[in-house]
Amino acid sequence: MASPERKENNDSNATAVDAARSVVETRYHDLAKERELCVDKIFYDGHDLQELDPNLVVLSRETNEHPRAWPRRKKWTVTFITGVYCFLAPFTSTIFAPSLKSMMADLGETDPIKGALQVSIFLLSFALAPIFLAPLSEIYGRRIVLQCGNLFFAAFCLGGGFAKTTAQLAVCRFFSGVGGSASLSVYGGILTDMWDFADRARASAMLGSALLLGPILGPSCGGWMSERASWRWTCWVPAMAAVALDLMALLLFHETYIPTILQNKVQRVKKEYPSQAWYTVLDLRPRDTSKGKASTIIESAIRPLIYVTLDPALFLQSLYYAFIFGVLYLVITTFERVFGGGYGHSPGIVGMDLMSEGIGALIGMQGSAVIVQYIYKREINKNKEYKPETRLISAFPGAFCASAGLFLYGFSVLKTHFMVPLVGVAVFTVGMANTFLAIQLYIIDCFEYPASAMAGLSVLRCLFAAVFPLFGDRLFECLGVDWGVGLLAFLSVGLGAPFLLALYFYGPQLRAVGKKNRAKFLG
Repeated sequence: MASPERKENNDSNATAVDAARSVVETRYHDLAKERELCVDKIFYDGHDLQELDPNLVVLSRETNEHPRAWPRRKKWTVTFITGVYCFLAPFTSTIFAPSLKSMMADLGETDPIKGALQVSIFLLSFALAPIFLAPLSEIYGRRIVLQCGNLFFAAFCLGGGFAKTTAQLAVCRFFSGVGGSASLSVYGGILTDMWDFADRARASAMLGSALLLGPILGPSCGGWMSERASWRWTCWVPAMAAVALDLMALLLFHETYIPTILQNKVQRVKKEYPSQAWYTVLDLRPRDTSKGKASTIIESAIRPLIYVTLDPALFLQSLYYAFIFGVLYLVITTFERVFGGGYGHSPGIVGMDLMSEGIGALIGMQGSAVIVQYIYKREINKNKEYKPETRLISAFPGAFCASAGLFLYGFSVLKTHFMVPLVGVAVFTVGMANTFLAIQLYIIDCFEYPASAMAGLSVLRCLFAAVFPLFGDRLFECLGVDWGVGLLAFLSVGLGAPFLLALYFYGPQLRAVGKKNRAKFLG
């Protein structure tokens, strides 16, 4: 039986612990309100509050536990691996396109719509899956969602290579797209976790280049495969690459989501020192005890839809970029008609023609990164205050290049040397890449849950990319390639100029409306 003195000491210690925690909790909530006005939406782990209570577990900057404090080599390693994930799934979406005829002949399919559906259904899964996967990464962490999704992708890619009917192939293509979309769901969050404003543009340019080069280089490889091997290898090669990538990630990829890292650390500390009352700032957040895990996941899953439908700033830029991205996939479908049928290029050479898009995307992305970085430093030096709308400055020349490139491509095909429309395509992708980086950085900088906000963008982007190729043949049959592409160019001007101007001049007001709408909807 404990002595009265020991019991009194235990009670006094418990009282002191509770008092210290109460002080930390009060101070944390005060800081949380202040940080709501901060532009940088990085999760606050309470590292400034540990001196008030040694039982508060935080991520040490001195030992590089916090992703923002990682050595640059580690940050770039994780960014590079994320970029490979971001490249692989979009690459798989189009590597299959040049093999459609051989696939249909092999599987005894004569309906061209069912053939085109094999590409569109993959993109449809890109639109739907991030709605669920992005919020899951904000519950369980980025790494588990990314790597498990990639294994799911590999399994169904492998299965697609053994399909005996177009229905079996469509099912495998859809579910491989679900798994592959994990990278599209989490890369925005990974960027925010590791990189601050000053360095974010270069890292974002790397991932943006991977996202754009994937669908561009896919047909280049698929064209040669359709000539020299079976169409089934367009399924098996991505599956093998996915497995190799996950093996590399097991060794070199690290969790970046701060709440997950914090939870893992406090669990380790509790095992080592079970007598102490350890806790984190996650335990200080208000919780609705009436909600179970399933309700939390469902509520998180609708967050991307809430963002993109209720926030006018996100909706406007998502709609414009989704249109441009859909045009990219539609232009890709014209290459066989223009350069194969019109200029007499073989499937392999048509794939090489697509390299013009890749060259344009690289130039646009890397050039835009330099411009965005320069604008950021200029604004900080001049105003000592960063405004997210400055990210959109580089989008204006990008939108001009995108429209000009479409006009040049549309009205030069089959009328000039084949290099002229290729230059037009390159100019278009320069502008598209430029615009994409600006919009991507703006979204990542502005929203508390960047993974969910980027998932909202992906929903519209991939829906447009899935639908546009389906009406491409009808559009070009009615108007011809020249006026068909010309119509898309006019539409890009009509969407780009007013939307970007509205965002640049009225962005803060539009974001305030979105925040108010979300608050009303969520109660």
